[in-house]
Amino acid sequence: MFEVRKEQGKLSQTVSLLEVIYHATVRSVRRTHHNALVGLFINMLQTMILVAVFYVMFAVLGLRGAALRGDFLVYIMTGIFLYLTQTKTMGRWSAPKARPRR
Repeated sequence: MFEVRKEQGKLSQTVSLLEVIYHATVRSVRRTHHNALVGLFINMLQTMILVAVFYVMFAVLGLRGAALRGDFLVYIMTGIFLYLTQTKTMGRWSAPKARPRR
């Protein structure tokens, strides 16, 4: 109840924050997959497939030559990353918290 709190330095605060982010990420991945590496692989594969599908779709439709300065692949990847971040965040926020499987 009555304790003196010791001030943490910036480096210590940063390490603590990174540790919390790491454990939250591991818990989230293991909630859907028993193996963390399989979960990370599936997430990366999903992103690569979406980028490939959109790249081919824009190439077939002829929209790749639109007035766009810069790399077209980077343009596609930023849109996909934002979409995946939005959908996964909203899905996890709206879903009820389930207890992790053991």
